[in-house]
Amino acid sequence: MNKFVKDLLHRKSFIISVIIIAIFVFIAAAAPILTPYSNPYSTTEYFVAGPYAVPSWATIFPQYKLYPPNMQFPLINPKIFGNASYSFNNDRYVITIPPGKYFNLTYTFYWKYIAPYSFSISFNVTPITTQGVQVNIYFINSTNFKYFLESFAPESYAFAFTYPIETLYLNKVNTITVNSLYLNPDNSPFFASLSTYEQTIYSLTFEDYTLGKPGEVSIMISIVNLGNTPAKIILTNPIFSDKGKAFGILGTDDNGASVFAEFVYGTRFDLILSLLASILIVGIGLVAGLVAGYVGGKADLILNSITDFFLTIPGLPFIIVLETVLLVSGVLAHISEADLILLIIAGLSWMGTMKIIRSVTLSIKSRTFIEATKALGGNSFYIIRRHVLPNILGVVFAQIAYDVPTVILIESGLDFLGLGITSFPTWGNMLGFATDAASSATSFAWWWVLPPGLGIVLLSIAFYYLGTALQDVLSPYRIRGE
Repeated sequence: MNKFVKDLLHRKSFIISVIIIAIFVFIAAAAPILTPYSNPYSTTEYFVAGPYAVPSWATIFPQYKLYPPNMQFPLINPKIFGNASYSFNNDRYVITIPPGKYFNLTYTFYWKYIAPYSFSISFNVTPITTQGVQVNIYFINSTNFKYFLESFAPESYAFAFTYPIETLYLNKVNTITVNSLYLNPDNSPFFASLSTYEQTIYSLTFEDYTLGKPGEVSIMISIVNLGNTPAKIILTNPIFSDKGKAFGILGTDDNGASVFAEFVYGTRFDLILSLLASILIVGIGLVAGLVAGYVGGKADLILNSITDFFLTIPGLPFIIVLETVLLVSGVLAHISEADLILLIIAGLSWMGTMKIIRSVTLSIKSRTFIEATKALGGNSFYIIRRHVLPNILGVVFAQIAYDVPTVILIESGLDFLGLGITSFPTWGNMLGFATDAASSATSFAWWWVLPPGLGIVLLSIAFYYLGTALQDVLSPYRIRGE
């Protein structure tokens, strides 16, 4: 063992490979600590910054120098107007509005923005009533022009309005978020009031039209009691966010989600899937190769024929067809997509391992110490367990290492084509989504493409050289019976 370790440590390629793999293992294991986001593909984790925001450190380059970071702060001390009674306690207002009356809160602040930018307003409102309440949000720019951004009311009152209304639930906490990037004719009264041409223009440059220039701006929340009985409203102070164009370690994607979080959880998924699939591949290939190589005869002929048949099938196209058929038919409805991909890749990738194990087993089987063991009465199970398996451990461990990059490339290929995992991040679907979104990006989003691409390359190379080192160091000694 000491000689084995010394030989490995004398190989620079082994040491570098172990360091690279250890870095990726740490990233995967520490994912919940490294990022506060658990699934950047969830809509609740979109727009943590502006879409296509560059990494914060990229602002050292001239072309990104003026890109603004994220800003977020609570709006406080509003000007209050309306016929209602209210109290304020612990960052929330408790408002009682008489029938048919309204209550306005206007939050004014100085916003020294730097283009490009977007903004959002978020707050909670709880209408305690059995009848209708309407909540309207307005943006008032430095020239006192008022934009009617969004309106919320119970579905039963939607018919009473000529502009778009979003659903407000009574006697429940409603989290209202107004994001300038999401505004369109289907949810914004301001957009709905524009002509088709104006809607196109404003959808592209709404923020510039809205703000005009840095200065004093206001957010007004207007609450109207639509019923004929008093309504009690609980309202939190809103949070204003300026979604910047420079964010985090790796910026954002087209949805404004954290690319670093995608990369970190993609690392975790790809490592776990590739290691499990590699172990399954080697397990199947080991059993088949041992039986074919040691038993020989008809067993060897049958297993070799089956292996040769699978080797003639085009791998990736067959995997795509098989996965599609199984998913569409619902035969494996109770198996998750990730588990299905794992089983399909393992079930269709063991043939090369089987051939290698069979070849090595045939070589060991013909050696003198095997014949001696047979002469002493050793049965086949004993010989395989005590002599064959120990002498092919180097090949087994090497094959596990060799199969990891193969699995990563197959899985990434499926995800890149949109046929694999799409509900949570993997390196493959990061590349696929980045490619799909490339045409709409303002420039090549290198911070979105390079991390998964480099991750696949580095991890594949590291496992390849790890496997080579294990095979070179383990196999010569074991095969000679040392």
